[in-house]
Amino acid sequence: MLEQPSSELMNQFGIKAIFLFSQVDRQRLAKLAQWVDQNNIKVNVEKTFSLDEASRALDYQKDEHPRGKVILTV
Repeated sequence: MLEQPSSELMNQFGIKAIFLFSQVDRQRLAKLAQWVDQNNIKVNVEKTFSLDEASRALDYQKDEHPRGKVILTV
């Protein structure tokens, strides 16, 4: 989320949302990776591209509006 949630949209869809910003550090990323490894968090990967296909990945992101993550592999 890059900005404060829209109260108009929240009311329209009957949801509550908050804006939260946190600092990312090694310890937090390690804990997140642990949760993913333990299947406590499921990451939805829509499509994977090689680094050479980065421009195609950007086009896909822009044109297809994927519901999951678009991944670049190195």
